[in-house]
Amino acid sequence: MEKSPMINGVLSMFRFIWNSWWRNKERFLLLLVGAIIISVGLSYLVGITQASNGTIVDELQKRWKSSYHIVVRPSDSRSVTEDKNLLEPNYLSGLSGGISLDQYQQIKAMNDVEVAAPIAMMGYLQNSVSLNKVNYTEPGVYRLNINESTNSGANTIENENEIYFSVGWQPPGTNQDYGITQFNGNLDYGTNVLLAGIDPKSEAALVGIDKAMIESDYLSNQDEVETTNSDEVSATEIPVIVSNQEFVDGKISYTIEKLSISSFAENPSEAMEKVKDQGGREYLNQQSGELVDVFSYTTKEAHQNIVEQISAGSGTIRDFYWMPFKPSAVSYREVTSPYPDRWAYSYEVDPYVIPEDSPLAVDYSYRPVTMFGETSQEWPRLELDFKGIFDPTKLEISKDPLTELPMETYFPSKADWVLDSENQPVNPPKEMKPLNNPYGFLTKPPLMLTTIEAAAQVLGEKPISSIRLKVEGVEKLNEESEQILQRVADRIESETGLITDITLGSSPQPALTHIPGIGDQETLGWIEQPWIKLGSSVTIFEESKVGMSGVVASVIVVAMVYVFSSNIMMMYARKKEFAVLLSFGWRPNQLTKLLFLEALLIGLFVSMISWLTLGLVYAFHDIETSILRIFLIGVFGVAIYVIGAFIPGLLVRNISPYETMKTGEMTAAKKFFKTNSVTAMSLNHMLAKWKRSLLSIVAIALPASLLIFFLFITFRLRGIMYTTWLGEYVAMEVGTMHYIAMGVAIAIAVLTTAEIIWQNVSERQQELAVLKALGWQNKTVRRLVLMEGALSGLLGGMIGVCLSFIIISGMYGQIPNDQLLFFISTIIIPVVMGMIGAILPAEKAVNIQPYQGMQGLFTNDEKKEKQFKLSLGGLAGLLFAGCVTMLTFAIPEVNNSLQENVAESDKTVATQGEVRQQVDAPAADPEEDQAESNTGGGNPSGKDVITEDQTSTFQLGQYVWEDENGRNLYFGKPIDTPDSVDTESIGDDMTIITIPITFENNYINGKSVNPVAFKLVSPTGEESAPYHTETIENDGYQSGIVRGGGKVTFANTYVFPKNEDGWHIKFKDWDFGDTFDWYYILEFDS
Repeated sequence: MEKSPMINGVLSMFRFIWNSWWRNKERFLLLLVGAIIISVGLSYLVGITQASNGTIVDELQKRWKSSYHIVVRPSDSRSVTEDKNLLEPNYLSGLSGGISLDQYQQIKAMNDVEVAAPIAMMGYLQNSVSLNKVNYTEPGVYRLNINESTNSGANTIENENEIYFSVGWQPPGTNQDYGITQFNGNLDYGTNVLLAGIDPKSEAALVGIDKAMIESDYLSNQDEVETTNSDEVSATEIPVIVSNQEFVDGKISYTIEKLSISSFAENPSEAMEKVKDQGGREYLNQQSGELVDVFSYTTKEAHQNIVEQISAGSGTIRDFYWMPFKPSAVSYREVTSPYPDRWAYSYEVDPYVIPEDSPLAVDYSYRPVTMFGETSQEWPRLELDFKGIFDPTKLEISKDPLTELPMETYFPSKADWVLDSENQPVNPPKEMKPLNNPYGFLTKPPLMLTTIEAAAQVLGEKPISSIRLKVEGVEKLNEESEQILQRVADRIESETGLITDITLGSSPQPALTHIPGIGDQETLGWIEQPWIKLGSSVTIFEESKVGMSGVVASVIVVAMVYVFSSNIMMMYARKKEFAVLLSFGWRPNQLTKLLFLEALLIGLFVSMISWLTLGLVYAFHDIETSILRIFLIGVFGVAIYVIGAFIPGLLVRNISPYETMKTGEMTAAKKFFKTNSVTAMSLNHMLAKWKRSLLSIVAIALPASLLIFFLFITFRLRGIMYTTWLGEYVAMEVGTMHYIAMGVAIAIAVLTTAEIIWQNVSERQQELAVLKALGWQNKTVRRLVLMEGALSGLLGGMIGVCLSFIIISGMYGQIPNDQLLFFISTIIIPVVMGMIGAILPAEKAVNIQPYQGMQGLFTNDEKKEKQFKLSLGGLAGLLFAGCVTMLTFAIPEVNNSLQENVAESDKTVATQGEVRQQVDAPAADPEEDQAESNTGGGNPSGKDVITEDQTSTFQLGQYVWEDENGRNLYFGKPIDTPDSVDTESIGDDMTIITIPITFENNYINGKSVNPVAFKLVSPTGEESAPYHTETIENDGYQSGIVRGGGKVTFANTYVFPKNEDGWHIKFKDWDFGDTFDWYYILEFDS
């Protein structure tokens, strides 16, 4: 059967194309290698990146969600850690008020705010529960030993106390003389419970707490809050719900012994008089006893006892509860990490000495002790109306350790003891646990919740500590979500004056905290905690997205440049062939069709290899993809070659039959440099062929700029990724893919250079043959060609550096000057690329013999042709097998990123500071403390004996305290009244004066200061608070405490009648610890 003319024509065309390729064997080899590299690169970048892209982006999409999007805080609640975008763990529980209900309602009413959940950390209740009751009838004196032990994770802390009580005898008058304590038989366990106020409806929407109720009712905004006054003491009845979880790991034991007191049974009064005469309690301490009972309970059992009483409907378990303690924040200072490669961020806490008259049963704390007042008359007195029990483990909050936020409302912050006092690893690390201490380093979360209205009734005008927000329209991890959050945050700050932090997309950041020793308490060492790195997910997503999409697009562009230059060089090499075809009657458009048909064949070959590669990889690995993605790979393969043939297809139309008569290469061009060296000769040739050289330079510049930009992206990604737990999880998802992409891009650039220089050598065959005939040695010819590749690489590298800096500057708004030398040094990479691309052409030039200057460019040796076929087949098979093997082993390396060791990048700026192993505790004795203090300035520390209230008088512009007891207090000259003061409502007959008051704390511990304490006193002695006060300078002042080394300046505005002399400011020395008071008077002109 005869074939149709069309089929014969097509077959003839295919045969012609094959013969044309085969006549240019070396060039065909480069063409085949390039096609295989592009096909494997496409398979990896377009197909296999599904695994990497899916892992990093999908993981970020899944893990970026958190319990709330934005947290709003008072304007004075910034800490020293936030300049590094770090939020300390447990930070919400240390905030005490600062946001008003009006500000809350203003934020809640904003358009984009979906949920606004306020929380008011009110204070610590003194709570006790009766665990058992004993009733002894046998007369005698009994010893009750109470031993309370708490497991902190690093050690066990024990507190022991003993009391004595009697049965069958009651002492007359005071019991202290006899060492006897009144005992009603109740075995009580006392705790400090943090009480917090919430908005029931908003909290339910935020964390689903209404669904976590397990007993009775949930809170309601309609629950009544009532304050009653009786016997000059007010009490507020508030609704509460109680957590069923206890987080303190403790145990309390009660040991009861009956003492052997002689003659007590016969005559108890006479026996006890003897006890009194022999020292009372001291005598009883020395007496042996007979064991009667031992009771032991855990803190969890004690808390469960409270829960059971509430569940049983006992109502208010006690008549009322005192709330003496306010929450306070931990004060941190930056220190140098003992292992900066593992923990770049390290901080140290400031310890505090508990005053002797404090109701706390501890000597030291790691938070400043702040109380509602010095006496119980100033403490809030609460009557609790128990509504129900909730289980915090059933809340709808983020429990992912990679993205969880510090939800101290329901759980304590996490901490692990990792290094001991000698900076040696604790193996294995021990989990730290909170203590039953409101001012310990780790504190318990609130176990009781009430309404925000109740908090306002108890605390006053600004009860809210923070507001947690969820924002509408934030569903995915993208730029739009980030813009919405930023818009809401900016609006809140501008309209309310509060500060905001965008917590959505944050991740825990491992950081070290040093716990120094104080007094007789030795340093514990170092604790690792998950601090919160703000915006980790968003930054990782943005930069990894830029990295992945940029690499894929750039490699495809480099491939297209390679195909274009390859087609151009092939066209130059076949000029005479095309001229002959034109002489035989071919039309120019037929030549164009020929080039497009060749490009189509190579593109189809690339597509087939890509599909085969993907099939092999999918056979070994479970990677999901789509039919569309597989189809697009084939389309890309064809499109790259077809598009690359477009310009050569147009240029081939300009060839004329006259080309068949040209011998050698004749161009009119001048030399730019004197040819006195191999380098000058190479440079002159490049400049003479500047268009072609420019193509080679651009081919190198593109992957060079991509490589430099990729290095910058990689360092930035690692700086963000490797320092957060979420970053460690996804970090390696980027590395392998990018480096393989770089290998593909560089390989294509090398092939491009090889194609161009090969054509140059082919066209200069006669010239090189003449040089060999004139005596040039092989090494000189080789150096001539290699120098051309090196110069192309050098110029391409310089352009690549400039392009990368433009990209970096446009993306990040700055040029990394600190890494400028490093980036410039990367120019050596494109230089090496150019030289590698020139190796094969250089060897071709070396093998040119002088007689070949008179021959054509094509040879047809049967033996060599057979060898070439075997070599070509073996090389192609080896290259293909190697690429597939590389991909096969690369995929698990991408997917198993958690197994890789990661290290921090130099982009992370580590903390610096001196570590204190032991902090000297101030003297506990007030007189000893005063004797060691400086004298002068009216400070009472210079007085030996104080027998009555003292007063010192100063003028404005003088230091009241100047470096006294580690503090400075300065009353400046009057300043302009701030604009925020409403002066229009003040009558013309009144004087308005604003005085700047600066307090500087040079002591290691925090110092409390209250601007309202500087009262205005009339000539008749009547006191009044300042008319207005505001903070005008703040360096470490928060919640009424000035941290060690901190400073604050208040502007106090006072108003008093004109033309009345004798008005002055008076305040009491709040650090003076004697029986009597020391007062200061600031006089000023009326």
